Amino acid sequence: MTHDVPAEPMPAPRAPDGALPPGPAPGPTPDPAPAPAPAPDPGAAIRAFVDALDVEDLITRFDVDFDVPMRQSDAVGMLRLAGAYAPVPDGGDIRSVARRVGAYWCEIVQADMAYEPLTGLRLIEASRADAERLLAHLTARTAGVRAVPDDFLSYVAARWYDGVGRIRYRLGDYTPARIAFGTATQTAMAAGLWWVLPDLRSNRMRADFEERSQTARDRPEGTDSFGLVPQFRALCSALLSQARTYHVALAVPEEGPPRHREFLRGYANALHNLATALRQDGDIEGALDVTAESLAVARALGDTYRVAQTVNLRAQCDPANAVTYYEGLLDQPWPRGARIARQNLAIRKGGPRGLAELGAMLDDLERDEGGTGRQTGMDVDFYAYTVRGYARVAGQLPPDARPSDVLERRLTMARTVRGAVALPVYKRAYARHMRPAYLQAIAAAVLTGDGSRENLEQVLSLVEESSGRELLDLLGSSRPPVLAPPGPGQRQPGAAAPDPEPWNAPGEGRRAAPQPLAEEEADALRDLIVRREQEYEEWFLQHPLTSVTHDEDIAHQLVQYTLNHQGACVVRYFGYAAPDGVRGDGGEAVRDRLGVMVCRDGLLTLAPAVPYEDVRALSVQVAADLAAGAPTPETCHRIWELLIAPVWDIASAGGPLTHLTLIPTDDLFAMPLHAAAEPGDDRPLAARVPLSHSVSVAAFVSRGRHLLKRQLMERDDDLAALLVTDADATGREVVATGWDPEHIVLAGDVFGGFPDPSAAPEEAHRHPADWSGVAALVECKPEFFVYAGHGTYVETGEATGPLLNLGEEDVLTQFDLALHLSLPRNKLTVLGACLAGQGMRSDGGDVLGFMRSLMVSGAGAIGVPLWKVLDTTMVATVRALLRGSRAVLAPGASGTGVFDVVEALHRHYRDDIETYDGLAARIERLPLALYL
Repeated sequence: MTHDVPAEPMPAPRAPDGALPPGPAPGPTPDPAPAPAPAPDPGAAIRAFVDALDVEDLITRFDVDFDVPMRQSDAVGMLRLAGAYAPVPDGGDIRSVARRVGAYWCEIVQADMAYEPLTGLRLIEASRADAERLLAHLTARTAGVRAVPDDFLSYVAARWYDGVGRIRYRLGDYTPARIAFGTATQTAMAAGLWWVLPDLRSNRMRADFEERSQTARDRPEGTDSFGLVPQFRALCSALLSQARTYHVALAVPEEGPPRHREFLRGYANALHNLATALRQDGDIEGALDVTAESLAVARALGDTYRVAQTVNLRAQCDPANAVTYYEGLLDQPWPRGARIARQNLAIRKGGPRGLAELGAMLDDLERDEGGTGRQTGMDVDFYAYTVRGYARVAGQLPPDARPSDVLERRLTMARTVRGAVALPVYKRAYARHMRPAYLQAIAAAVLTGDGSRENLEQVLSLVEESSGRELLDLLGSSRPPVLAPPGPGQRQPGAAAPDPEPWNAPGEGRRAAPQPLAEEEADALRDLIVRREQEYEEWFLQHPLTSVTHDEDIAHQLVQYTLNHQGACVVRYFGYAAPDGVRGDGGEAVRDRLGVMVCRDGLLTLAPAVPYEDVRALSVQVAADLAAGAPTPETCHRIWELLIAPVWDIASAGGPLTHLTLIPTDDLFAMPLHAAAEPGDDRPLAARVPLSHSVSVAAFVSRGRHLLKRQLMERDDDLAALLVTDADATGREVVATGWDPEHIVLAGDVFGGFPDPSAAPEEAHRHPADWSGVAALVECKPEFFVYAGHGTYVETGEATGPLLNLGEEDVLTQFDLALHLSLPRNKLTVLGACLAGQGMRSDGGDVLGFMRSLMVSGAGAIGVPLWKVLDTTMVATVRALLRGSRAVLAPGASGTGVFDVVEALHRHYRDDIETYDGLAARIERLPLALYL
């Protein structure tokens, strides 16, 4: 045997002190050791496993073989190993698209089970394009373009939309949930997926109920479920019949056929929803009977989630045995179910031990600053219920043993929602749980305070912290870019047809709303609003808001403002509710109140509170007036007596008012405060003093909106007008106002032509009154913006109208203004459409509707009508403001001037009413409420 010898020998290792180490014993040279066997590839087994993995089978079994036993992470991990989430290029294999959509559905379900809807929303957005691509393929196939049956594609599409519905339902977005569940059901029905339909149909019916509950339009007398019980009874009966048809055994073992188990899981869901509806209608025995059926099916399936959910419902129906029910849930594997059981057991235990256990749970939640357990306020329901339980148990203790931190615990819970920067969650969680906590904290500061400056500053600080957070965060974040036009809209039902006469006789034409909408038309508009709202929320989901820190020194800033503006006065209205255990001076329970804080000449004063039931009664009176036309003199007198009289002496003390600013809340946003009139005086408030409104002290002072009162006018300012015109809304506001035609940009046309010789049609910049016209108006970055047209009002629960007509085929919603209208240099915006100022009210004390969206878009001072104003009056008022803005310009091409919009509007109102006798006629001359 020969051996290869290296050309140069390797150097020998050195011994210590440089000596050579001893060499080998003399003798023949041994053969070299055999080469070691190659090491096993540690990834080979994993690759073999992945290669053998049937992704489609895993997805179709996910519901019963991974979701039921709470092993969702196992499935998601395998799908990731298999590369199921890899993007599929345009034109790629549709089955690959379906596998990707199915993988995302599995994760959406996992997020729902973990009560992490923010994660769910992000997963939905990441897979939406592929899901829509898959649905379009299925729709084309159904239409005969490609008639090849494929249960997997249809299954994935149906389940993905069902997942969307579940996340939206979890957030309280019931209309989008109902739409998504409807798409899921239609897809499954078209493909004959009988084993999936029980779950989908049950979910759709429940979402439909919640949506109708939200708008409360047709609740049957004596029930709480809108007739849901007979619907679910019929569904459960039909499912039993189908079970016999497909030979599905109700007591199927856990290893039964997957389709049978999925069918039964949906059947258990329908039974649970039926039991919930029975409980809401007060049929406790019936609910217990149905929960027994649901529990039997869920246990046969080993469905941990459904068992926990059903046992919780049984505990609510059977309080005598609730402890036994909840003890049985302590060790089950659904973490949230175990926490709910622990929470309820502590509440029922009561006493010092129960209070200590609830306190420990609250300590855990308060330490969860990053929101890993609550997802930054998303699971605030659990937190809020724990706080309420803590307060209830504390109230049952002897007075000397009660903790002093009940209110502080509740306020801490309320403040956590400021971390929920995703808009889809904030407003619902805030209205349900946060606002009540603030209202009680404000009440405690008002009722137990000593009226000192420090106490009043604390009250105002809590008021500002409790309202307007969403708007401030929107203003604090960079404005979104102008997005592409939204999806197709709908022709405005009932829109007035063009009249051959170009101009109504004075006093005859109102910017009136269209006739009442048929329910089918109203439903179509509600769906349109929801689609636009989803676009709005999804933008901010992908671009979360920067949470604006509450300014603890807001009261000091308000004081500084009034000290530096002689004659200025700010009136801040706010609601509050009695906290537990707080009593009035006579020991009586304190009812809801409307508080009023006045600041003038650096002095904060708390005016007498107003019973809130009186405010609600006035709100009903105002609504009745506005439905008929304009507010009546009687209503305007009542507004003065209830809302202005308590502050008038304080506001007018110390000299004439040069600027009165009213900051409404809740129901007051819809009230024409500017038309309030003192009994015996026919001058409405806005004609009596220079008046403006604002949405919060923080927006007015901290965000500098008080600076919009006086602004620099320049000769090259641009006036943009969106004119959706007819005989009643003619667009003549922009005619003969002294504006250079070169700086007027129109979308639409002045009805009957453009008669002003100084602004001939060929010289004005003209565009259609559609989305292309809106884009042209945005492009010029107008300093002044006017809308002339019509609006309508649609109730949709959270996303309330009004809507503005856009041409003949579309509408503008409040969400469109935020995302499709940019007014970065704007000084004045006027919405010349009836009821445009309605829809501003919210359950959080802040402002919604067009006002919020315009402020987000960058609008300056904003004028909106609150009733069906006279067309001639609107034209005269807007013309006066536009003319005034040009009249201040100094002569010459580069002339500038200072325009005071508050003073200009006041002068116009003051002078205009002098030509009319009687309060009713004078009220009609005040079409705009002005917001800074």
